[in-house]
Amino acid sequence: CLYKFNDGSTLLSKNIDAIKKYGFKNSDIILVTGYKSSQIKKETNNLYEYVQNRNYAITNMVYSFNEVIKKHKSQNYYIFYADIIYDSKNIGFLKKSKKHITTLIDSDWLKKWKIKKNYLDDLEELKIKKKKIVQLGKKIKSINNIDGRFVGVTKFSKKIINKIINENILNNILKKNKKIDLTNFLMHLINNEYDVFSIKKKINWHEFDEYNDFKEFLKSYKSKLI
Repeated sequence: CLYKFNDGSTLLSKNIDAIKKYGFKNSDIILVTGYKSSQIKKETNNLYEYVQNRNYAITNMVYSFNEVIKKHKSQNYYIFYADIIYDSKNIGFLKKSKKHITTLIDSDWLKKWKIKKNYLDDLEELKIKKKKIVQLGKKIKSINNIDGRFVGVTKFSKKIINKIINENILNNILKKNKKIDLTNFLMHLINNEYDVFSIKKKINWHEFDEYNDFKEFLKSYKSKLI
């Protein structure tokens, strides 16, 4: 997230700038840190609230999310990954949604994924019916059961956060699996009759898993994202 582009900005700062374009203030932004937490604070000038996941090496993003909820309880939450970049207008679509759980889905994902080396090793099942996600997150080897690609930008309403807290859902899940990720957490909610709605569009975005992804990004996108 601290990779610096040619203009001197970092991946993290580009994402924060995108969030601010849609009305979020410094006081609204919580950065969940783990690895090199102090360096992230320094690079972001201590402008935001920071929640440190001290167990980052043996946990995952849902554990981190729970650390935030334990501190702030019920409110609307927007989850943004720090290893992606995307056109900021997609945040506007998410903010307008009246659904209790909404997530961005890219319908044009395959063209982007084919740029990656060994892209067939990074396929995830995703099935949508009437805008509701019915299957998500399972690793598969074929593109046949993929209606789009999970981007990772997700909204939870205050009402649904209260329900998750009251039913002790996160704590019960994390007792069994501290490494659960967001897609599998959403699938758990779906299996327990929670509705997870999709906003499915052609989304201009890029995911960074390793250094080569930054080089591919510079080759693939002539115009700036965000």
